[in-house]
Amino acid sequence: MTREHYQRDYRQQYKDQAKRVNLTFSLPEYRSIARGAKTSGLPVAAYVKRLALSAHDRRAETPEELAEQLAELERVIRTIANNVNQMARHSNRIALDLSRLSSDPCAHLCSLAFESQGAFVPQR
Repeated sequence: MTREHYQRDYRQQYKDQAKRVNLTFSLPEYRSIARGAKTSGLPVAAYVKRLALSAHDRRAETPEELAEQLAELERVIRTIANNVNQMARHSNRIALDLSRLSSDPCAHLCSLAFESQGAFVPQR
């Protein structure tokens, strides 16, 4: 096989595996894209490809710093939700205990207070 045939076969195989897309941007559009590419540390073509694929996959392109902040906010929200669930559980328990009271609510509340004191005493 001659070099010419080899190159022709290689180009044909490459065309079958990869497709080229040509885009035209206005000067303000290109400058905006070039600034984004420079910020991300990528060449313009790689940056445009990454943006196009992320939009195609419906993933938002989130900067690393913002992604870390979002993860921290998500953790804080989960902690708050956990605390709210614990408060609801305790208030429901108290409401259930109060609904079971027969004749002497003060005695029952005193017994609950006594039980709770025992729960917070450090064990040795």
